[in-house]
Amino acid sequence: MKIGVNAHFFQFPATGSGQYLSHLLNALAEVDKHNDYLLLGPRPLEQIPVTAYPYQAHAVPALAARNENIEKVVWEQFTGPQAARQAGADLYHVPHFAPPLFPRTPTVVTIHDVIALRLPAYQPNGKVKAYTKLISHSTQRASMIITPSKHAQQDIIETLKLPAERVRVIYEAAGEEYRPIKDAEALAAARARYGLGERYVFYLGGLDQRKNVIQLVRAFAQLYKQLGDPNLQLMIAGNPDKKKGPLFPDPRPVADELGISGQIIYRFIEEEDKPALYSGTSVFVFPSLYEGFGLDPLEAMSCGAPVVCSNRTSLPEVVGEAAISIDPEDTKALVDAMYSVLSNDELQADLRARSLQQAARFSWRTAAQQTLAVYEEVLAQKKR
Repeated sequence: MKIGVNAHFFQFPATGSGQYLSHLLNALAEVDKHNDYLLLGPRPLEQIPVTAYPYQAHAVPALAARNENIEKVVWEQFTGPQAARQAGADLYHVPHFAPPLFPRTPTVVTIHDVIALRLPAYQPNGKVKAYTKLISHSTQRASMIITPSKHAQQDIIETLKLPAERVRVIYEAAGEEYRPIKDAEALAAARARYGLGERYVFYLGGLDQRKNVIQLVRAFAQLYKQLGDPNLQLMIAGNPDKKKGPLFPDPRPVADELGISGQIIYRFIEEEDKPALYSGTSVFVFPSLYEGFGLDPLEAMSCGAPVVCSNRTSLPEVVGEAAISIDPEDTKALVDAMYSVLSNDELQADLRARSLQQAARFSWRTAAQQTLAVYEEVLAQKKR
């Protein structure tokens, strides 16, 4: 069996779709010794995250290549599927929400979430709405859908009107690099790079509206006053100046108003520093209102961080009983949860142990085996 893979997101390796693509293919290289994989992308790449499989670039027409968004659509709908067919692929996997409308090869698509369809703010203009409508229609013709949680599965079934038997849940996992860092010098060096002291609350996961970061800032202001620790800091991963507008509310004016601006650090976190910052945090807090999976709290748990997490959407599936789960819109509950972790060493140690146990339940190897089973099922259906 030859499997063509849409490798468009190799151009964006730090994104969620880019990470998914890399981790899945690396795991497939370990568990699948029988099938051939061909990675297809719209541009040549100097370096690709997966070296086990060949990569081919198939340029889109020059006119489309002048605009990044048009290039993406042309690649997804025409050039990529055509390249897979010409290469003799028996199956084509699109690892993000963008299947072709007229597939001529059996197609598996991974839909990480349908947030753009569930939350109107994530369709800010006519172009986004038109694109979302296109890929929603395209999904009807996919052979099988993979999604990373039961909550996302139900969302997809309800929103896209798909039969349940065509939507399979395959949980994702944290990468192998997310492990507890115990070396004191390594932890101190990572903190120093970001201006952090020994006690800090950590948030990583985006600054868009559904992430609920302003709520975290409000809760931290109350926590800071209650604890009376002048050295306590809040580390928010990200740059509020990078994206602006209603979809990306700026938390800094709220912090100014509450008088805690000096205690908050906003910085983009380098990939190599994430395990140390997760490992060293006093508590990782994730107050998101909506997630298709929840990879950030899982990464934190893989590093043994104590976690306070929203109880919304897919997140209970990810954190289980290992985190303190709270209503993310209840400020008092969020403050109380953080306070309990920061003021109780025994609770903090217990949460660290439970985090590691919960994270161990998720595996890219298992995800690869289950994905391979989906491929085989789709091809078996084709032969009937």
